[in-house]
Amino acid sequence: MPDTHRPAQPLSWLDLPQAPSTPELEDLFERTRQKLGYLRNGQRAIAHRPALAVAQDVLSRAVNSDQPGGLSRRDRELIALVVSAENRCVTCVFAHAAALRQESQDAMWVDQVIANYRHAQLTARERALADFAIAATRAPGELGPEHLDALRTAGVGEVAIVDAAAVTAYFNFSNRLNSALGVPPNAEAHAAGRGAGP
Repeated sequence: MPDTHRPAQPLSWLDLPQAPSTPELEDLFERTRQKLGYLRNGQRAIAHRPALAVAQDVLSRAVNSDQPGGLSRRDRELIALVVSAENRCVTCVFAHAAALRQESQDAMWVDQVIANYRHAQLTARERALADFAIAATRAPGELGPEHLDALRTAGVGEVAIVDAAAVTAYFNFSNRLNSALGVPPNAEAHAAGRGAGP
């Protein structure tokens, strides 16, 4: 009979003890628990640099907040998932697939987005946002005015274009940080929102 017991997964590839508590970290962790019900592995992995953990959270909240004329939560989570899948960041794929499952109530559609968003049923606006996010992720130096024109043609306003660029840039940062440190995905994120179907 195969041994199905898995050893406890380390927090990252780092060889560090648990980070000492600070008021800034405790505040961050409490806000995360209130929002998600658990702590993100990525936050815990960089807790030895509290200023970095707090700054990342501030930036995350800035690019992911609802603003007049900006992207919807579904738009932002779509970009987050498309970018994270492109970068093969398992940690962020699990987290943002969970968020998009909760937003869309369609777990199969979300899995199609992960596998290949071009084969998923997207609106013209969603496809334009995903295409822009991929272009900015793969070859940002090759972007030109025509990339913004494609967003405008799909009905994305000027302020929402700022949001699209900011969300794309943020998740490229987050993906690279998690992947470079070997941060594993949260099991809680993998389990979230799986009861919904098309």
